[in-house]
Amino acid sequence: KVPAQDGAGGLLDHGVHAFIVPLRDEAGRCLPGVEIHDCGYKGRRFAATLGELTGGRVGLSCGSVGVLKGAITIAIRYTAGRQQFGPPDSAEVSVLDYQSTQLKLLPILATAYCLHFAKDHLVNLYCEMKRTKDAQLIEEVHALSAGLKAYTTGYTQDALSACREACGGHGYAAINRLGQLRSDHDIFQTFEGDNTVLLQQVTGTLLKVYKAKFKGAPLSSTVTYLKQYMSGVLPHNPLVTHETDVRHLRDPAFLRSALRYRVARMLFTLQLRLRSQRTKLGDFYAWNSCLSHILALAKAHVESVALGAFQAAVDGCVDPDCRRALRALCDLYALRCIERDMVFRNDEYVAPAKAKAIQRLIEALCSELRGVALGLVSAFGIPDHILRAPIGLGANSGVNIYKEYLAAVGFDV
Repeated sequence: KVPAQDGAGGLLDHGVHAFIVPLRDEAGRCLPGVEIHDCGYKGRRFAATLGELTGGRVGLSCGSVGVLKGAITIAIRYTAGRQQFGPPDSAEVSVLDYQSTQLKLLPILATAYCLHFAKDHLVNLYCEMKRTKDAQLIEEVHALSAGLKAYTTGYTQDALSACREACGGHGYAAINRLGQLRSDHDIFQTFEGDNTVLLQQVTGTLLKVYKAKFKGAPLSSTVTYLKQYMSGVLPHNPLVTHETDVRHLRDPAFLRSALRYRVARMLFTLQLRLRSQRTKLGDFYAWNSCLSHILALAKAHVESVALGAFQAAVDGCVDPDCRRALRALCDLYALRCIERDMVFRNDEYVAPAKAKAIQRLIEALCSELRGVALGLVSAFGIPDHILRAPIGLGANSGVNIYKEYLAAVGFDV
């Protein structure tokens, strides 16, 4: 603001202006009144800077989980109410009763719950970091926020397409918002850092942890589990490798150990590959030649941390019915991670018979969760005026979705 020229004593607001001020003379010497000094050791200062960058990634993780909850709520409610085909001379069945739809949507529901508890875990760490300013915690939260932001936003973007497809043509209608959610969420994969770059940061941190382990340095809480797994070639127990009993497959210890083993095994083999490639290609091209391995390792680590947060939430649930449902969701999430990763079979951690048993159990858990799916999405507590999708209101207090649909697009009903 500058004094007005009319002499009345008022100020005119011309907005923000930049002033360029010289710091050195033509010989490179500091001008009078200007002092330039080295700011000292950069390690802790750099860590403090990282702490300020993580807030946006924490917020994006939370926002992306919210979008995922909304999309799966719409899809579950619509497919539960929408009836299509059925046995001869019988009533049509709900689309959600088809196994193909269950296998498409219920793992997404399980992942939505898992990522909900994972982002809560991240938020708690972030708050502790802001309170204590601890350098090790700052670095830990920086890596976890990068990984969880990349994993969550990438997964949600794919899940939005799956939810839209599950709702057929109605899912494509703008009034039902799945297309809008997908378009609006797309940029989340780039905000606060490109996902591919962020995942590389996670793996870089894990490689640093690997080196620190052999130097006896303390490890942060997120990666302490790696201590017992990073000895290289871990022997397989043949009985466990071939075990197909449901009690074993749903044992939280087995599921947790499987995902942790995968991270440690991939980390061990990655450092061997990088060491081998560096001698021939140099650091840059060695890293580039292993990039698919690097990205897969980061995602595996995020899934392991997320499962740990989910299992802790299940253990802390006191209501027996809620705990049973959460346990089924948690097991479904973990088993789906195992089923979809060839590392377990290539490394002979899961024998073929066990892999088939896992597939059957996934189908059984989806069938079990079908009966409580509506209650599970309602538990997200998303109000109708926030969801704003006519097809997502079908199972909510007996609303006629088609009447709401027509009214929303302007028909007199």
